[in-house]
Amino acid sequence: MLEWIEAHQLPCLFRTIVGIECPGCGLQRAVILLLKGDILASVKIWPALIPLLAFLSLAFLRLVGLKKIGLDLLKIVGFICLIIILISYLLKLNTGLCIR
Repeated sequence: MLEWIEAHQLPCLFRTIVGIECPGCGLQRAVILLLKGDILASVKIWPALIPLLAFLSLAFLRLVGLKKIGLDLLKIVGFICLIIILISYLLKLNTGLCIR
């Protein structure tokens, strides 16, 4: 199943049009590597994956009725995700790793 998913990844429209990666480029590869059990390589490709999964898990638990998860916690974890995405993207742009 993972081989099929790996072979049928969606192309990045932004990268196709503009020629550089978008902030989300690498997410699909990072998820595949995480599912394969290679956590370190997954984080190297897209550093915000683990915080994003934590955010989505907390949001889902709040949605299904676990009211102990406050909105403040969701905001903090979401903000951390955004900061990690922004910093890693700026580092990619600065080092030229995302230009093809």
